[in-house]
Formats: sequence, C-alpha cells, structure tokens
Amino acid sequence: QRTNPLGDREILLRSLAIPSIEHLAVTRNQFDTIDLSNNHISRLENFPKLDRLSCLYLGGNSIQHVDGLNLKRNVPNLTTIILSGNGVKGWNVIGDLGVGCPKLEFLSLVGNPVTSK
Repeated sequence: QRTNPLGDREILLRSLAIPSIEHLAVTRNQFDTIDLSNNHISRLENFPKLDRLSCLYLGGNSIQHVDGLNLKRNVPNLTTIILSGNGVKGWNVIGDLGVGCPKLEFLSLVGNPVTSK
C-alpha cells in the first residue's frame, strides 16, 4: 500500500496470480485505488461495499464478464476502470459498465477484441 502521486491511497495487488475478486472487504474501505493488473481474473464481480474506491486497474487479466449491478451497488464512486489487454468481446460488457457505474469518466479497452468491432 502507498500514497500515489495524486495523493490517493492505493493498494498494489498486481502480478500475484489472483484468479478472482474475493476478500476485498479486508481493505476496510481505506483505498481510493486498487491495482489488480496482470493477474488471472476473468470476471469483474463480487465486490464488497467500497464507497471510497474510485479507480480500478485491471489490465492484463482475462476479463470477459462484468457484473454492473454489483458495481453500482457496492462501488458507487468508481470513476476510472482500466481494462487494457483483457478478453472483452462484446458491447454488452461496456453497457453493463455504463449502467453499473454512473460516475464513470474514464474507461480503457485498448487491446481487447471489442476494439476491432
């Protein structure tokens, strides 16, 4: 954990071979940013209540599914999601993010199959 250059509290969980999003409630809503890049996550789901969380870095995983309802209910202040280099194939995933994240300002999908459509 650290304070990043923007002054946000950040926890780095990158390159740890994490297969799914579990047990994030142990962070006790103390972080503005969670970096889960370069793991083995295939589904963006199962978030606990994290009101403070505003940025998610998920590049280099294998995400193909997004649970927008879970994000809307439990991560209401999410403004940035980095999904570069994942397996997002369809526009429905992006729609789920739009519905699930009303405050979303920045979404990166570079390196996903959906960008070629």
